Amino acid sequence: MKKIALVELQEHQEVLFGLIDLLLLQAVEIYVFAPAYMQEQLKPEWLENGRLHWTSKLPEESIPQFILRVKTQLDAVDLIVFTTLVKHFAFFTQQTVIPPTVLLVHKGNAFFTPKSNLSIRSLKDGLRFLRSLWQREDFFRKKLLKKISCISFTDPLIEASMQPLILAFCQLLPALPFTHYTQTLPQSNTPIQIVVPGTVSTLTRDFELLFSALQKADAQLTSFVELIFLGKASGSRASSFFKSVQSNHFQNIKIQTFSEILPEQEYQKQVQTADFLLLPLREQIQFGTTRESYGKTSISGGVNDMLRFGKPALVPDFYPLDPALQCLSQSFRDAQDLADLLVLWVNERTYLALAEQVPTLLASFSKAERSHALMEILKPVFNFIKK
Repeated sequence: MKKIALVELQEHQEVLFGLIDLLLLQAVEIYVFAPAYMQEQLKPEWLENGRLHWTSKLPEESIPQFILRVKTQLDAVDLIVFTTLVKHFAFFTQQTVIPPTVLLVHKGNAFFTPKSNLSIRSLKDGLRFLRSLWQREDFFRKKLLKKISCISFTDPLIEASMQPLILAFCQLLPALPFTHYTQTLPQSNTPIQIVVPGTVSTLTRDFELLFSALQKADAQLTSFVELIFLGKASGSRASSFFKSVQSNHFQNIKIQTFSEILPEQEYQKQVQTADFLLLPLREQIQFGTTRESYGKTSISGGVNDMLRFGKPALVPDFYPLDPALQCLSQSFRDAQDLADLLVLWVNERTYLALAEQVPTLLASFSKAERSHALMEILKPVFNFIKK
């Protein structure tokens, strides 16, 4: 039986858990190397599965220390998938890796065009950029890409957008599927529950547009609405928005937030019980000192939630969607557009008609089909290096 290692060294728990879920349908042994807090959120049935093996990175360990500790285990598998790599490039280029390796790229500009998308907006950004120059990150990033067997992206649309910019020596795999549709019943809550999934930050969310839309829509709503922000809302990058909300007494909208990051199972429960999703995304976002474009060089986790739970959603018009997801959403251009759609969806319960079409629209995203597609992409990589 083939052995696949999944190495997650940052915070992409959703991607890691999605890959585990799909690979467990296949006749493979799965070896996971990830932070300890992620292990605490494993599904009970996974803990009982003898084909899933987990080794945790301890909180006090650096990434290099962790990799050196598990090096023998990594060398013993047939394929390594790095679900994220965003630093320690010099260290990784110095390691001798025996199995073939796949690197999943989340931020396309940061990996392939960081100089042409440089954005320094603060002293902290300036210091971060100087550190990257001192550590020769560009040099070692390219060296790492030469060493990796092949790369992949998180979405076919991002793969298509980034393909002209990929360095010639990189072996490119089709985008790795890690999200599948899990059927949930259409919701008709009282009050209507609208979920804003993912990170609560002014760097990635256009809270100015959202607040303006809420002000415009509030008095026109004929039903009460609960607007639920699922990310941690206690940070400095969210405080200005919530201060504005607190000073504006909405008639028909109640805001619910969380002071800490929700455990995965609680997060899923909140999305599953939502009537629909609202994604107030910024078109341009910042990753370190690099500009990224949502939907073109970087994927939104909220779009994955839309697919994973089959939820209708209001999405900015700049974000490219799979045709099936386009049929499950409506797009807005500005605050007035969003306000008009909120009034329509709440007062007329428009989202219910969309929700009824979900099983048909997302039939090709079933767990079985996505699992099969994932293995078909990975199978050729096993033969890159014969042990």
